[in-house]
Amino acid sequence: MHGEYWDKKKETLKREELEKLQFKLLKYQVKRCYENSSFYRLKFKKAGFYPWDLRKLDDVSKIPFLYKGELREEQRRYGPSRYIVTSKNLIEAYATSGTTGPPILSFWTHNDREYIVDVTARTLWAMGMRPGLKVQNAFSYELWPPGFAVHYAVQRIGGFVLPIGGGKSMLQSEFIIGIQPDVLISTPTLALRIAKRLQEMGVDTGDLSLKFGAFGGDIGAAIPNTRDLIEKLLNLDAYDYYGIIEIGPTFAGECKEKSGLHWSEDYHLVEVIDPNTGERVSEGEKGVLVLTHLVKEATPMIRYWTGDLTEIEYEKCGCGRTFARSPRGILGRTDDMISYQGINFYPSDVENIIREFPELGVEYVIRQDRDRCVLEIEYDRNLVNTKRDLENLRDEIRERIEESLGIRITVKLVDKIIVPYIGVKARRVIVNI
Repeated sequence: MHGEYWDKKKETLKREELEKLQFKLLKYQVKRCYENSSFYRLKFKKAGFYPWDLRKLDDVSKIPFLYKGELREEQRRYGPSRYIVTSKNLIEAYATSGTTGPPILSFWTHNDREYIVDVTARTLWAMGMRPGLKVQNAFSYELWPPGFAVHYAVQRIGGFVLPIGGGKSMLQSEFIIGIQPDVLISTPTLALRIAKRLQEMGVDTGDLSLKFGAFGGDIGAAIPNTRDLIEKLLNLDAYDYYGIIEIGPTFAGECKEKSGLHWSEDYHLVEVIDPNTGERVSEGEKGVLVLTHLVKEATPMIRYWTGDLTEIEYEKCGCGRTFARSPRGILGRTDDMISYQGINFYPSDVENIIREFPELGVEYVIRQDRDRCVLEIEYDRNLVNTKRDLENLRDEIRERIEESLGIRITVKLVDKIIVPYIGVKARRVIVNI
Protein backbone atom coordinates (compact mmCIF):
# COMPACT_ATOMS: atom_id res chain seq x y z
CA MET A 1 0.00 0.00 0.00
CA HIS A 2 2.44 2.66 1.22
CA GLY A 3 5.69 0.72 1.73
CA GLU A 4 7.95 2.15 4.40
CA TYR A 5 6.49 5.64 3.99
CA TRP A 6 2.97 6.98 4.28
CA ASP A 7 3.81 9.65 1.68
CA LYS A 8 7.32 9.05 0.33
CA LYS A 9 7.36 12.10 -1.94
CA LYS A 10 6.73 14.48 0.94
CA GLU A 11 8.70 12.66 3.62
CA THR A 12 11.87 12.54 1.52
CA LEU A 13 11.78 16.06 0.06
CA LYS A 14 15.15 17.72 -0.38
CA ARG A 15 15.63 20.72 1.92
CA GLU A 16 15.64 23.18 -0.99
CA GLU A 17 12.33 21.83 -2.34
CA LEU A 18 10.80 21.78 1.14
CA GLU A 19 11.74 25.40 1.83
CA LYS A 20 10.22 26.50 -1.48
CA LEU A 21 6.98 24.78 -0.47
CA GLN A 22 7.10 26.30 3.01
CA PHE A 23 7.64 29.81 1.69
CA LYS A 24 4.73 29.50 -0.76
CA LEU A 25 2.40 28.26 1.98
CA LEU A 26 3.66 30.80 4.52
CA LYS A 27 3.01 33.78 2.22
CA TYR A 28 -0.54 32.66 1.59
CA GLN A 29 -1.19 31.90 5.27
CA VAL A 30 0.12 35.26 6.50
CA LYS A 31 -1.86 37.14 3.84
CA ARG A 32 -5.14 35.44 4.75
CA CYS A 33 -4.53 36.00 8.48
CA TYR A 34 -3.91 39.71 7.86
CA GLU A 35 -6.97 40.09 5.64
CA ASN A 36 -9.47 37.97 7.58
CA SER A 37 -8.53 38.30 11.26
CA SER A 38 -8.70 41.62 13.10
CA PHE A 39 -6.61 40.04 15.85
CA TYR A 40 -3.72 39.30 13.49
CA ARG A 41 -4.12 42.53 11.52
CA LEU A 42 -3.77 44.66 14.66
CA LYS A 43 -0.93 42.49 15.99
CA PHE A 44 1.05 42.71 12.76
CA LYS A 45 0.53 46.46 12.39
CA LYS A 46 1.61 47.10 15.96
CA ALA A 47 4.87 45.27 15.22
CA GLY A 48 5.35 47.20 11.95
CA PHE A 49 4.95 44.05 9.87
CA TYR A 50 2.91 43.63 6.70
CA PRO A 51 2.43 40.53 4.50
CA TRP A 52 4.43 42.06 1.65
CA ASP A 53 7.48 42.19 3.95
CA LEU A 54 7.87 38.44 3.36
CA ARG A 55 10.38 38.22 0.52
CA LYS A 56 12.13 35.02 1.58
CA LEU A 57 11.56 32.27 4.14
CA ASP A 58 13.97 33.78 6.67
CA ASP A 59 11.80 36.91 6.75
CA VAL A 60 9.51 34.99 9.08
CA SER A 61 11.74 36.47 11.80
CA LYS A 62 10.07 39.84 11.11
CA ILE A 63 6.75 38.46 12.40
CA PRO A 64 6.19 38.89 16.15
CA PHE A 65 5.89 35.83 18.34
CA LEU A 66 2.42 34.74 19.44
CA TYR A 67 2.08 33.84 23.13
CA LYS A 68 -0.55 31.78 24.91
CA GLY A 69 -1.25 34.68 27.26
CA GLU A 70 -2.23 36.85 24.27
CA LEU A 71 -4.76 34.28 23.10
CA ARG A 72 -6.10 33.88 26.61
CA GLU A 73 -6.58 37.64 27.01
CA GLU A 74 -8.07 37.95 23.53
CA GLN A 75 -10.54 35.19 24.31
CA ARG A 76 -11.41 36.73 27.68
CA ARG A 77 -12.13 40.15 26.18
CA TYR A 78 -13.66 39.32 22.82
CA GLY A 79 -14.21 35.58 22.65
CA PRO A 80 -12.42 33.59 19.94
CA SER A 81 -14.12 35.32 16.99
CA ARG A 82 -11.30 37.77 16.20
CA TYR A 83 -8.58 35.14 15.86
CA ILE A 84 -10.74 32.77 13.80
CA VAL A 85 -9.47 33.35 10.26
CA THR A 86 -12.38 31.60 8.57
CA SER A 87 -15.77 30.75 10.02
CA LYS A 88 -16.83 28.76 6.94
CA ASN A 89 -17.16 25.01 7.28
CA LEU A 90 -16.31 24.90 11.00
CA ILE A 91 -17.07 21.42 12.28
CA GLU A 92 -15.34 21.04 15.67
CA ALA A 93 -13.73 22.92 18.54
CA TYR A 94 -11.28 21.67 21.14
CA ALA A 95 -9.56 23.26 24.11
CA THR A 96 -6.17 23.26 25.78
CA SER A 97 -5.86 21.39 29.07
CA GLY A 98 -5.68 24.58 31.15
CA THR A 99 -2.34 23.59 32.67
CA THR A 100 -1.15 27.21 32.83
CA GLY A 101 -4.50 29.05 32.90
CA PRO A 102 -8.00 29.09 31.40
CA PRO A 103 -8.38 26.77 28.37
CA ILE A 104 -7.89 28.21 24.89
CA LEU A 105 -10.24 27.16 22.12
CA SER A 106 -8.99 25.77 18.82
CA PHE A 107 -11.41 25.39 15.90
CA TRP A 108 -11.24 22.95 13.00
CA THR A 109 -12.76 23.04 9.55
CA HIS A 110 -13.30 19.86 7.56
CA ASN A 111 -9.98 20.45 5.77
CA ASP A 112 -8.24 20.99 9.11
CA ARG A 113 -9.44 17.63 10.34
CA GLU A 114 -8.31 16.01 7.10
CA TYR A 115 -4.75 17.33 7.42
CA ILE A 116 -4.57 16.46 11.14
CA VAL A 117 -5.76 12.91 10.49
CA ASP A 118 -3.32 12.59 7.59
CA VAL A 119 -0.31 13.73 9.61
CA THR A 120 -1.36 11.49 12.51
CA ALA A 121 -1.60 8.51 10.17
CA ARG A 122 1.86 9.37 8.87
CA THR A 123 3.37 9.46 12.36
CA LEU A 124 1.77 6.13 13.31
CA TRP A 125 2.85 4.53 10.03
CA ALA A 126 6.46 5.53 10.73
CA MET A 127 6.24 3.66 14.07
CA GLY A 128 4.94 0.49 12.44
CA MET A 129 1.15 0.86 12.33
CA ARG A 130 -0.26 -1.23 9.49
CA PRO A 131 -3.69 -2.39 8.25
CA GLY A 132 -5.21 -5.06 10.46
CA LEU A 133 -3.39 -4.12 13.67
CA LYS A 134 -5.46 -3.57 16.81
CA VAL A 135 -4.92 -0.33 18.73
CA GLN A 136 -5.90 0.35 22.33
CA ASN A 137 -6.36 4.11 22.25
CA ALA A 138 -5.93 5.45 25.79
CA PHE A 139 -5.71 9.09 24.76
CA SER A 140 -8.57 11.31 25.93
CA TYR A 141 -11.70 11.62 23.81
CA GLU A 142 -12.98 14.81 25.42
CA LEU A 143 -12.02 18.42 24.67
CA TRP A 144 -8.40 17.26 24.42
CA PRO A 145 -8.44 15.89 20.83
CA PRO A 146 -5.54 13.40 20.50
CA GLY A 147 -7.94 10.51 21.08
CA PHE A 148 -10.04 11.53 18.10
CA ALA A 149 -7.00 12.19 15.88
CA VAL A 150 -5.55 8.75 16.61
CA HIS A 151 -8.96 7.09 16.25
CA TYR A 152 -9.57 8.53 12.77
CA ALA A 153 -5.96 7.90 11.69
CA VAL A 154 -5.99 4.24 12.72
CA GLN A 155 -9.19 3.71 10.77
CA ARG A 156 -7.74 5.51 7.76
CA ILE A 157 -4.77 3.15 7.83
CA GLY A 158 -7.13 0.19 8.04
CA GLY A 159 -6.65 -0.84 11.63
CA PHE A 160 -8.99 -1.70 14.49
CA VAL A 161 -9.33 0.82 17.31
CA LEU A 162 -10.58 0.30 20.86
CA PRO A 163 -11.67 3.79 22.05
CA ILE A 164 -11.13 3.27 25.77
CA GLY A 165 -9.93 6.81 26.48
CA GLY A 166 -7.65 8.01 29.26
CA GLY A 167 -7.17 6.76 32.83
CA LYS A 168 -8.82 3.58 34.13
CA SER A 169 -5.62 1.54 34.58
CA MET A 170 -7.51 -1.55 35.81
CA LEU A 171 -9.89 -1.54 32.83
CA GLN A 172 -6.97 -0.82 30.49
CA SER A 173 -5.16 -3.88 31.85
CA GLU A 174 -8.21 -6.10 31.49
CA PHE A 175 -8.66 -5.09 27.84
CA ILE A 176 -4.97 -5.63 27.09
CA ILE A 177 -5.41 -9.18 28.38
CA GLY A 178 -8.80 -9.78 26.77
CA ILE A 179 -8.61 -7.93 23.45
CA GLN A 180 -4.88 -8.56 22.92
CA PRO A 181 -4.13 -5.27 21.10
CA ASP A 182 -0.98 -4.89 19.04
CA VAL A 183 -0.50 -1.20 19.87
CA LEU A 184 -0.99 0.93 22.98
CA ILE A 185 -1.43 4.70 22.67
CA SER A 186 -1.30 6.58 25.99
CA THR A 187 0.63 8.94 28.20
CA PRO A 188 3.91 7.52 29.55
CA THR A 189 2.56 7.74 33.11
CA LEU A 190 -0.55 5.73 32.24
CA ALA A 191 1.63 3.14 30.48
CA LEU A 192 3.63 2.67 33.68
CA ARG A 193 0.45 2.41 35.75
CA ILE A 194 -0.90 -0.25 33.40
CA ALA A 195 2.41 -2.11 33.61
CA LYS A 196 2.37 -2.03 37.41
CA ARG A 197 -1.26 -3.22 37.42
CA LEU A 198 -0.39 -6.13 35.14
CA GLN A 199 2.45 -7.05 37.49
CA GLU A 200 0.05 -7.06 40.45
CA MET A 201 -2.28 -9.33 38.46
CA GLY A 202 0.58 -11.76 37.87
CA VAL A 203 0.49 -11.31 34.10
CA ASP A 204 3.57 -12.27 32.11
CA THR A 205 3.77 -9.47 29.53
CA GLY A 206 5.76 -11.80 27.29
CA ASP A 207 2.46 -13.58 26.66
CA LEU A 208 0.74 -10.39 25.47
CA SER A 209 0.44 -9.33 21.84
CA LEU A 210 1.72 -5.74 22.27
CA LYS A 211 4.23 -4.82 19.58
CA PHE A 212 4.74 -1.11 20.10
CA GLY A 213 3.37 1.91 21.90
CA ALA A 214 3.20 5.64 21.13
CA PHE A 215 3.42 7.72 24.28
CA GLY A 216 2.67 11.45 24.46
CA GLY A 217 0.93 14.06 26.56
CA ASP A 218 4.01 14.49 28.73
CA ILE A 219 7.69 14.03 27.98
CA GLY A 220 8.28 10.67 29.69
CA ALA A 221 8.95 8.66 26.53
CA ALA A 222 11.78 11.05 25.65
CA ILE A 223 13.44 10.34 29.00
CA PRO A 224 15.82 7.41 28.42
CA ASN A 225 15.21 5.53 31.67
CA THR A 226 11.44 6.05 31.48
CA ARG A 227 11.38 4.70 27.93
CA ASP A 228 13.54 1.73 28.99
CA LEU A 229 11.24 0.98 31.91
CA ILE A 230 8.09 1.07 29.75
CA GLU A 231 9.72 -1.21 27.18
CA LYS A 232 10.90 -3.64 29.84
CA LEU A 233 7.63 -3.82 31.77
CA LEU A 234 5.29 -4.00 28.75
CA ASN A 235 7.61 -5.91 26.40
CA LEU A 236 7.15 -3.54 23.47
CA ASP A 237 8.92 -0.82 21.50
CA ALA A 238 8.16 2.62 22.96
CA TYR A 239 8.04 5.68 20.70
CA ASP A 240 7.88 9.32 21.69
CA TYR A 241 4.83 11.27 20.47
CA TYR A 242 4.22 15.02 20.51
CA GLY A 243 1.46 17.51 19.91
CA ILE A 244 -0.21 20.54 21.42
CA ILE A 245 -3.83 21.53 20.99
CA GLU A 246 -3.07 24.98 19.59
CA ILE A 247 -1.11 23.41 16.70
CA GLY A 248 -2.24 19.81 16.38
CA PRO A 249 -2.72 16.93 18.79
CA THR A 250 -0.41 14.34 17.19
CA PHE A 251 1.88 15.82 14.55
CA ALA A 252 5.41 14.74 15.53
CA GLY A 253 6.66 11.29 16.38
CA GLU A 254 9.57 8.89 16.16
CA CYS A 255 10.29 6.32 13.49
CA LYS A 256 11.64 2.82 14.04
CA GLU A 257 15.15 4.27 14.33
CA LYS A 258 14.11 5.97 17.61
CA SER A 259 16.28 8.88 16.58
CA GLY A 260 14.00 11.65 17.80
CA LEU A 261 10.79 13.42 16.88
CA HIS A 262 10.23 13.89 13.14
CA TRP A 263 8.58 17.27 12.52
CA SER A 264 5.86 17.55 9.86
CA GLU A 265 7.53 20.42 8.04
CA ASP A 266 5.21 20.33 5.06
CA TYR A 267 2.38 21.35 7.40
CA HIS A 268 4.28 23.39 9.99
CA LEU A 269 7.21 25.79 10.02
CA VAL A 270 9.47 24.77 12.89
CA GLU A 271 11.88 27.15 14.63
CA VAL A 272 14.01 26.81 17.77
CA ILE A 273 14.55 30.20 19.40
CA ASP A 274 16.96 31.52 22.03
CA PRO A 275 14.59 32.82 24.75
CA ASN A 276 17.05 35.57 25.69
CA THR A 277 17.72 37.02 22.24
CA GLY A 278 14.63 36.02 20.23
CA GLU A 279 16.93 34.74 17.49
CA ARG A 280 17.16 31.25 16.00
CA VAL A 281 19.70 29.00 17.68
CA SER A 282 22.28 27.06 15.70
CA GLU A 283 21.57 23.48 14.72
CA GLY A 284 21.86 21.19 17.75
CA GLU A 285 21.53 24.00 20.32
CA LYS A 286 18.70 24.11 22.86
CA GLY A 287 15.96 26.70 22.62
CA VAL A 288 12.21 27.27 22.70
CA LEU A 289 10.09 25.53 20.08
CA VAL A 290 8.16 28.03 17.92
CA LEU A 291 5.61 26.71 15.42
CA THR A 292 3.66 28.18 12.51
CA HIS A 293 0.68 26.62 10.78
CA LEU A 294 1.20 26.49 7.04
CA VAL A 295 -2.16 24.99 6.00
CA LYS A 296 -4.60 25.27 8.92
CA GLU A 297 -7.73 27.19 7.97
CA ALA A 298 -9.80 28.01 11.05
CA THR A 299 -7.41 29.14 13.79
CA PRO A 300 -3.86 29.17 12.40
CA MET A 301 -1.05 30.00 14.81
CA ILE A 302 1.70 32.22 13.42
CA ARG A 303 5.07 31.91 15.24
CA TYR A 304 3.46 30.36 18.29
CA TRP A 305 5.73 30.31 21.34
CA THR A 306 5.12 26.83 22.78
CA GLY A 307 7.32 27.18 25.87
CA ASP A 308 8.71 23.70 25.14
CA LEU A 309 12.48 23.31 25.00
CA THR A 310 14.15 21.23 22.31
CA GLU A 311 17.03 20.97 19.83
CA ILE A 312 16.75 20.51 16.10
CA GLU A 313 18.82 18.67 13.49
CA TYR A 314 18.45 18.64 9.70
CA GLU A 315 20.54 15.60 8.82
CA LYS A 316 18.60 12.86 7.03
CA CYS A 317 17.44 10.15 9.41
CA GLY A 318 18.53 6.54 9.04
CA CYS A 319 14.96 5.76 7.96
CA GLY A 320 15.42 7.98 4.90
CA ARG A 321 13.08 10.76 6.01
CA THR A 322 14.41 14.27 5.49
CA PHE A 323 12.20 16.38 7.75
CA ALA A 324 13.97 18.04 10.68
CA ARG A 325 14.22 16.06 13.90
CA SER A 326 14.56 16.74 17.60
CA PRO A 327 16.90 13.89 18.54
CA ARG A 328 16.18 14.08 22.28
CA GLY A 329 12.54 15.05 21.95
CA ILE A 330 11.16 17.73 24.26
CA LEU A 331 13.68 18.50 27.00
CA GLY A 332 11.38 20.40 29.34
CA ARG A 333 9.24 23.51 29.60
CA THR A 334 10.43 26.99 30.37
CA ASP A 335 7.80 27.31 33.11
CA ASP A 336 8.86 23.97 34.69
CA MET A 337 12.46 24.98 35.26
CA ILE A 338 13.53 24.76 38.91
CA SER A 339 16.29 26.99 40.26
CA TYR A 340 17.83 25.66 43.47
CA GLN A 341 21.25 26.10 45.03
CA GLY A 342 22.34 28.09 41.99
CA ILE A 343 21.53 25.26 39.56
CA ASN A 344 18.71 25.06 37.02
CA PHE A 345 17.09 21.69 36.35
CA TYR A 346 13.84 20.17 35.11
CA PRO A 347 11.49 17.43 36.36
CA SER A 348 12.66 15.27 33.45
CA ASP A 349 16.20 15.34 34.86
CA VAL A 350 14.90 13.96 38.14
CA GLU A 351 12.62 11.41 36.46
CA ASN A 352 15.49 9.97 34.47
CA ILE A 353 17.25 9.21 37.78
CA ILE A 354 14.36 7.77 39.78
CA ARG A 355 13.32 5.39 36.98
CA GLU A 356 16.58 3.52 37.67
CA PHE A 357 15.13 2.24 40.96
CA PRO A 358 12.70 -0.71 40.63
CA GLU A 359 11.56 -0.21 44.24
CA LEU A 360 9.87 3.07 43.30
CA GLY A 361 6.34 3.57 42.07
CA VAL A 362 5.05 5.66 39.17
CA GLU A 363 4.22 9.01 40.75
CA TYR A 364 6.48 11.74 42.08
CA VAL A 365 6.24 15.46 42.79
CA ILE A 366 8.82 18.18 43.50
CA ARG A 367 7.89 20.76 46.15
CA GLN A 368 9.94 23.92 46.46
CA ASP A 369 9.76 26.79 48.93
CA ARG A 370 12.19 29.52 49.93
CA ASP A 371 14.53 27.30 51.90
CA ARG A 372 14.38 23.80 50.50
CA CYS A 373 13.44 21.48 47.66
CA VAL A 374 11.64 18.23 48.49
CA LEU A 375 11.21 15.26 46.18
CA GLU A 376 8.30 13.01 47.15
CA ILE A 377 8.19 9.60 45.48
CA GLU A 378 5.94 6.58 45.80
CA TYR A 379 7.64 3.33 46.72
CA ASP A 380 6.53 -0.29 46.52
CA ARG A 381 6.04 -1.81 49.98
CA ASN A 382 6.43 -5.28 48.50
CA LEU A 383 10.00 -4.47 47.49
CA VAL A 384 11.08 -2.50 50.58
CA ASN A 385 10.86 -4.75 53.63
CA THR A 386 12.30 -2.83 56.57
CA LYS A 387 12.74 0.70 57.83
CA ARG A 388 16.49 0.35 57.27
CA ASP A 389 15.87 -0.68 53.64
CA LEU A 390 13.71 2.42 53.22
CA GLU A 391 16.36 4.70 54.67
CA ASN A 392 19.07 3.15 52.49
CA LEU A 393 16.92 3.58 49.39
CA ARG A 394 16.22 7.21 50.28
CA ASP A 395 19.93 7.92 50.80
CA GLU A 396 20.87 6.22 47.54
CA ILE A 397 18.36 8.31 45.57
CA ARG A 398 19.57 11.50 47.20
CA GLU A 399 23.20 10.65 46.42
CA ARG A 400 22.39 9.81 42.77
CA ILE A 401 20.65 13.16 42.36
CA GLU A 402 23.57 15.02 43.92
CA GLU A 403 26.02 13.12 41.74
CA SER A 404 24.05 13.74 38.54
CA LEU A 405 22.63 17.25 39.07
CA GLY A 406 24.95 18.72 41.67
CA ILE A 407 22.20 19.57 44.18
CA ARG A 408 21.27 18.25 47.61
CA ILE A 409 17.52 17.90 48.00
CA THR A 410 15.31 16.27 50.59
CA VAL A 411 13.88 12.90 49.49
CA LYS A 412 10.66 11.56 51.00
CA LEU A 413 9.41 8.06 50.19
CA VAL A 414 5.68 7.64 50.70
CA ASP A 415 3.00 5.00 50.14
CA LYS A 416 0.80 7.16 47.98
CA ILE A 417 0.99 10.56 46.31
CA ILE A 418 -1.98 12.50 44.99
CA VAL A 419 -0.36 14.31 42.08
CA PRO A 420 -2.40 17.22 40.69
CA TYR A 421 -3.49 16.51 37.12
CA ILE A 422 -4.83 19.07 34.68
CA GLY A 423 -6.33 17.11 31.83
CA VAL A 424 -3.83 14.30 31.25
CA LYS A 425 -0.81 16.35 32.32
CA ALA A 426 0.70 15.84 35.75
CA ARG A 427 1.79 18.91 37.67
CA ARG A 428 5.21 17.68 38.82
CA VAL A 429 6.43 20.96 40.33
CA ILE A 430 4.65 22.73 43.19
CA VAL A 431 6.24 26.01 44.23
CA ASN A 432 5.33 27.72 47.49
CA ILE A 433 7.47 30.84 47.65
